[in-house]
Amino acid sequence: MKITSLSVYKDDTWEMELDGSKKYYVNFFTIEKLHIEKGMELSEEELCGILDADTLRKAKKRALYLLGERAYCSGELLKKLEKTYGTEIAHSALNYVSELGYINDEEYAKKYAEYLIKSKRRGISRARREMLLKGLSRETIENALLEFTEEELDEELLFLIRHKYSEKIGDPDSRRRTIAALARRGYDFGSIKRCIETVINEDLEEELEEE
Repeated sequence: MKITSLSVYKDDTWEMELDGSKKYYVNFFTIEKLHIEKGMELSEEELCGILDADTLRKAKKRALYLLGERAYCSGELLKKLEKTYGTEIAHSALNYVSELGYINDEEYAKKYAEYLIKSKRRGISRARREMLLKGLSRETIENALLEFTEEELDEELLFLIRHKYSEKIGDPDSRRRTIAALARRGYDFGSIKRCIETVINEDLEEELEEE
């Protein structure tokens, strides 16, 4: 195949015509980097190499753009890139931004775990599931979750019960529904029972003081 025409199409995109019929649209930086010129003869393999290089350039640019919008972990960014660019090119783009230092799964996991537990008030099991959905490895997740002590977790659970469920733990039926709701949030039954009893005792003490 011969490049019979090579000209600006729009902005930094160039039109590359092969054998006077087939047209491909390639970025100027790819053309410059690979020293592509009008009149060159290309094999199928060389053409695929040009197109892959241009797609990789786009994937790298997209990865940098996404990371400029917010933080991503490697698994989450990879999934996003794969949808458009395929597995191989997505991995290459991910490696590129990782080498630049823009991806840090350990730091991301710590911040995301803190957000889930202290802002969203998720229990450990629910936080673990949501972190897995982000694409974080199990080891990274467990290391991040180990940072939280039982006292810290109880503090968040107590806050939740006091501010959202304090009026729903007085009778047995409402208490059972509350326990189920807190379990869905990822809290274990031992912690739920302990914290509910703490809040009930606090309420009883307040009532006695008022008398």
